[in-house]
Amino acid sequence: MLSLHKKKHGINFYTVWFATEPFRKPGIVAYYEYAGKKPDVTCSDFETLITDLTETEEEIKQHFSKSCKYKVNRATREDVQWTILDSSKITDEELKNFVNFFASFWESKGTSLSDKEKLLQELMAYRDVNALTLSYAVVNGEKAVYHTHIADDTTARLLHSASLYRLQKDEKGNTKNLIGMANRLLHFEEMKHFKEIGKTRYDWGGAGHTEDVIHITEFKESFGGTPAVYYSFEQVNGLMAKLFKLTVKILRK
Repeated sequence: MLSLHKKKHGINFYTVWFATEPFRKPGIVAYYEYAGKKPDVTCSDFETLITDLTETEEEIKQHFSKSCKYKVNRATREDVQWTILDSSKITDEELKNFVNFFASFWESKGTSLSDKEKLLQELMAYRDVNALTLSYAVVNGEKAVYHTHIADDTTARLLHSASLYRLQKDEKGNTKNLIGMANRLLHFEEMKHFKEIGKTRYDWGGAGHTEDVIHITEFKESFGGTPAVYYSFEQVNGLMAKLFKLTVKILRK
């Protein structure tokens, strides 16, 4: 289980990932990917894919589709460079570079990142509890793919993935394709990294089937993960937390 804590207005707020049983401390608890029994409160199902990291590297790769294997191998032959940084090696500057990259990624899709500072503070919070990994791949000398992951003792979970296709095409016009290959190689190298440091599950961070995300899900499915469903919900523990929630509800009216 991964837990973040902050106190505001005298109330404890917890963000809890991968729990298998209720969190009993007083306060307001936001659960993400709760893996225990479905709670008796309003909750949202969260569909994702899980890769088993207890298998050998070759066994993990055997689950990849034929096309996925080819692209991972091709990225290696093309000498795509990659870097994986765990929390102790992630500087504030590295995080700011990622946030700026992520904002550019959203701009390239015709939208914008609503709050860069909020994202930066969130990532710093995960880093400061030793739960963040930041990775990137370099294509033609430029950082072209970024991933972030959060993790507890057993699970590494994809949090962000961003690729930029703004780089100049090479003489064969295939830079965009190479960036896609680099993205796949980075995922595989991350799986190997997380396996090496003792994680047993690689969580793909969602696998929806609505029109806006189906192509992303198909990309993730090409790595052969097993479908899984978890729950997201809020729990209010203790009289003070309940009074706080009631007060907020009245004020909003």
